Amino acid sequence: MVMDTSKAWTMASLALWGLAVLLAVRLALAVWPVTHPPAEASSQAAALPEAFRWPAMAEELWQRLRFGEPTPAVPTAGSLAARYRLAGVFLILSNDGRRGGEDRCAILDERQTQKQFMASEGEWIDDIRVVRVERDHVVLSDGTREELVVLAAGTLGAGAGGTPTAAAADVPQVLETTRFGNRVGENRWEVSRQSVLDYYQEMMDNPERLASLFLAMEPARDEEGKVAGYRLNMDVGEKDFYTQVGFQDGDVVRKVNSMRMTSQRRAEYFIGEFVQDRLGAVVIDIERDGASQKLVYLVQ
Repeated sequence: MVMDTSKAWTMASLALWGLAVLLAVRLALAVWPVTHPPAEASSQAAALPEAFRWPAMAEELWQRLRFGEPTPAVPTAGSLAARYRLAGVFLILSNDGRRGGEDRCAILDERQTQKQFMASEGEWIDDIRVVRVERDHVVLSDGTREELVVLAAGTLGAGAGGTPTAAAADVPQVLETTRFGNRVGENRWEVSRQSVLDYYQEMMDNPERLASLFLAMEPARDEEGKVAGYRLNMDVGEKDFYTQVGFQDGDVVRKVNSMRMTSQRRAEYFIGEFVQDRLGAVVIDIERDGASQKLVYLVQ
């Protein structure tokens, strides 16, 4: 009886071990396809390349390719370039202390009459529309075609922003030379950006001179007592600087690149734009002897 009981336990143990082995094999078969895909299936999937697709193309371009029509050409110089000279481009500054996006204004000279025009995109100069204004060129239209007018050559060897420009035959006449550049018109100067920065560094190294530079511009108030500009008093100091850049004692600065000068913060903002080389030209609206004038500085 004892022997029969022992055999029974042995057979039960073997049965349990057999069941455990079967469960282990079953689990292995269930997991294997997920973690270890068959080599044949893997190689077959890798051998299938992605289907080729032609890139999308506008229907209009397909028509041009089909019928051999030429694509639009970039506007080139022509009669309008012979009529107008692009002297410079300046960035319009908004009155809330921020740049007006990328709004630029072109300074154009009519060669025959020697008149100076300032116009931004969409504006008209007589019968000519300014289509686009870029840092070194403008696109003009006479209603029938568009033409490219590039930035004219300067007397300091490069155009605004230091970029190469048109032929030297287009260089204006130098009327006067100062530490900062050349006067090329009654109220127009071509100034060296580096020379201005060198002067600015001198001011930073000499706080007394820097203070006199700003104190020379005294607030000019309107009837309501609000600051409406700054009147120049050369007796305070830095007379040589103001004289060399075309100012006269008593001039009232009203605007700089369309920004009204109504606080010192705005003047400091303008200086920051110049130091960071964001201004290809500077246009200052002043009042002199009761009359409005513009002082134009082409930065090179």
